[in-house]
Amino acid sequence: MSDTLQDRVVRLISGSAHALLDKVEGLAPEAVMAQAIREIDQVVAEVRAEFGRIEASKHQVATRLAKLAGEHEDLAAKAELAVLEGRDDLAAASLERQTLIEDQLPVLQQNLVDHGERARQCESYLRALLARKQEREAILAEFLAARREATQAGTASEDSPTDHERRVGRAESAFDRVVARETGIVNLATAPGDAMKLKELAELQRRRRIEDRLSALKAQMADRATS
Repeated sequence: MSDTLQDRVVRLISGSAHALLDKVEGLAPEAVMAQAIREIDQVVAEVRAEFGRIEASKHQVATRLAKLAGEHEDLAAKAELAVLEGRDDLAAASLERQTLIEDQLPVLQQNLVDHGERARQCESYLRALLARKQEREAILAEFLAARREATQAGTASEDSPTDHERRVGRAESAFDRVVARETGIVNLATAPGDAMKLKELAELQRRRRIEDRLSALKAQMADRATS
């Protein structure tokens, strides 16, 4: 995978608060989030194409390795036959060809290992990108639902200036929650209570993941002790 594509994958997975906030100005928030999702789709397609190229190259290398290994084995049998027939010249030719093959095998084997690692990296990036896309789709759906709720609540009563301000305020608060969830920034118009709840929830999730991993480790060690 090229460094440029790898950088794009890492940027999309890690997110960029400043990039998101720069895009928000003058644009509808849902358009910003939808564009972010489309960008992920584009990079996913590029990573999949790269994965396909790697798999094709890996197949070629594996085929070449198998062919050389088979030829090496066949040459060993031919060299033995040549010796039995008193044809040292033919045996020497077979052994010379074997040495040429042996010089190539380590390079091809390492190349196959490298291709396998690159393929696994692509698979890992694809999983991360698809998870990021699902996360952003959930964020967009949450924002749209919150905005519809704010609009419906506002239109249910007389459209006074106060009602209008309330609808705008609720929609802005909904988007602030989206930004906080997407970037970690909670210093826009998000209520302090909401920010604290988000932080507390993140900490709770982190502790739960650690506890689950610790339990899995203990179970694994116990299995090894009893086996």
